[in-house]
Amino acid sequence: MTDVTGEKEKLTAELSDQYSKSLISLEEYERMIDWVNKVDSERELKAVQEMTRTNSYLTLPEHEKEQVTVFSWRSTNVKPVNGSAGKYVCVFGTNQIKIDDLPMGRTVLHVQSIFGLTEILVSRKVKVINKTIPIMSGIFAPIEADGNDSGSRPELYITGTAVFGNITIVRTD
Repeated sequence: MTDVTGEKEKLTAELSDQYSKSLISLEEYERMIDWVNKVDSERELKAVQEMTRTNSYLTLPEHEKEQVTVFSWRSTNVKPVNGSAGKYVCVFGTNQIKIDDLPMGRTVLHVQSIFGLTEILVSRKVKVINKTIPIMSGIFAPIEADGNDSGSRPELYITGTAVFGNITIVRTD
C-alpha cells in the first residue's frame, strides 16, 4: 500500500519545482495543486500523477514553450535549440532575456510586450536583425555598425510586437 500523504508531498514538491523554473504557469500550478489536495485514495493519487506528468505543455521541447510574464518580473538565460530562442510574452511586467552561446547561423526569438518591458541582452559579437513592430510604443535597438559580415558571426532574428510597451535590445561584453 502506498503512503498517500507522502506521495502527495512529493507531487507537490515536483509541481513547485516546475513552477519555480517557469515550466508551468501560475494558473496551471494552482489547478494541479488543487487536484493534489483533493486526493483521498491511492487510485485518485495515481490518476493525478498521470495527469500532471503527461501534461502536454510539459512534454514540449523547452525552445517551443511560450513563456508568459503577467504583472511580474522574470529573468531568463536562453540556450537556443534548432534555430529557436523561444517565445516570450510580457503583459504589465518585465521580461529580461539573456541570450547566451548562439550557434552560427540564424536563431529566431519571438517577443510580445503589452504594457510591459522586454529587455533582450545579447553579445556585441552577435548580429541582430530586429523585425519587431511597435504599436503606440517603443523599440530601442542599437544600430548595427557593419552589415557586411552576415556569415562570419551568429545572427539573432527578433520578431514580435510591442503594444503600449517597450522592447529594448542591450549589447553586453
